[in-house]
Amino acid sequence: MPSTLPALLLSGGAVIDLDGSLLIQLLIFFVAFELLRRLVFRPMIALFDAREAAIDGAKREARSLETEAEEKLKAFESEMKKVRAEAAADRDSIRQDAQRLERELLAKARVEADGMLGDATAKMQSDATAIRADMKKTVPALAGQIAEKLLGRKAA
Repeated sequence: MPSTLPALLLSGGAVIDLDGSLLIQLLIFFVAFELLRRLVFRPMIALFDAREAAIDGAKREARSLETEAEEKLKAFESEMKKVRAEAAADRDSIRQDAQRLERELLAKARVEADGMLGDATAKMQSDATAIRADMKKTVPALAGQIAEKLLGRKAA
């Protein structure tokens, strides 16, 4: 009997013997297939379907969260824009108040300075008048004393 497959095929003999064992082998195959299908294939397919559903759910939730985050970001930016505008308005208002107060204080200081300058000028003029009057009284006597010292005798 030939020992290799090509020799067996070329010999013309039957490769498979069809007898009662073929039915037993088919029965074992279908029983094993059904057991595998119920115990392995269905749970694996169910597991794959559950994983796919979980992935799809997570993707939907991620899209929903992303949309919600974008909306919140837009609301935040809108609120920040409004707060910045209010802050700018407050800053401008405070600046205007400060400028108004500065003008008022400067005007008040000018009035006070003008008043003090006027008082000082009036006092200087009255002092100058008093000194001139005093000098008119003391100049002749002082001139006489200077002349006596220079001449060495009493001047007339």
